[in-house]
Amino acid sequence: MDSAQTLLRQVAKDAKVFQTLSAATAAAAQQETGKCWAVLPLTRDSMAEVHTTLQDGSGTLGVIMVATAAPVSQMEVLRAMEYSGVFVASSEMTKAMPALAAASTFAAGPSLVLLATAEAIKGDENWTAFMYDPRREDAGSDAFVTDNERVRSEIKGFLNRQNLLTLIAKKSLPAPAVEGEESGELAQGLSEASKTVTILYSSDTGHAEECAKAVARQCRNG
Repeated sequence: MDSAQTLLRQVAKDAKVFQTLSAATAAAAQQETGKCWAVLPLTRDSMAEVHTTLQDGSGTLGVIMVATAAPVSQMEVLRAMEYSGVFVASSEMTKAMPALAAASTFAAGPSLVLLATAEAIKGDENWTAFMYDPRREDAGSDAFVTDNERVRSEIKGFLNRQNLLTLIAKKSLPAPAVEGEESGELAQGLSEASKTVTILYSSDTGHAEECAKAVARQCRNG
C-alpha cells in the first residue's frame, strides 16, 4: 500500500490520498480539478464498493487497488470499462508509472488502476498489463492497449463481448437527417424520435439484465 502511494506521488505530487473510498469520494465531491485517490487492498468487498461508486462518474475520483497475494483476478477491474467514461488500467507495481500518469490526467471521469506486486503475479503467464483510455477512442484509436503478446482468455472474451455490444448499439441508432433533403423538418423529427431504443429482456438468472444494461450503456455512448 505504501509503495502504491509513493509511486502515485511521483506522478502527482499534490495528490490527495485516502485510505477509505468514502473519504476519497467525499473529498472528490468538493474538488473541481485534479483527483482525490483511494488506495485500497484488492478484495471482493472493496471491488463491490468501487463498482457502486464508479457509476456516479466523478471526474475527480481515482482508485488504486493493490493486489499482494495470488491469485489475482482482473475480471472485476475489467468490468469498470462498461461504465461510461472510466479510465481503467492494470499493471505490475514496478512498471506502474505510465498507467498512473495517464490515470492522473484523465479528467472526463473516474480512474481505476489495479497494481499487483511481483510476488502476487509470479508464475501467472496469463497476467495482462493493459490500459483502457477513452481519450484514445476520441482520437480515433483503440481505447484498449496492451504490450503483452499473450492476453488472458477472460480479457479476450470480455473485449469480444464489448465489441459486439458496440456494433449492436451503433446499428440501433440511425444516422441523423441531412439538412436540405426533401421534407427535411419531418425527416429530422422522425430521426430524433427514432433515437429512442427500447431494450426488452427476460431471464431466470439475471444475466440477461446485465447484458441489457451493457447494451443500453453502449447506446448512450453512441
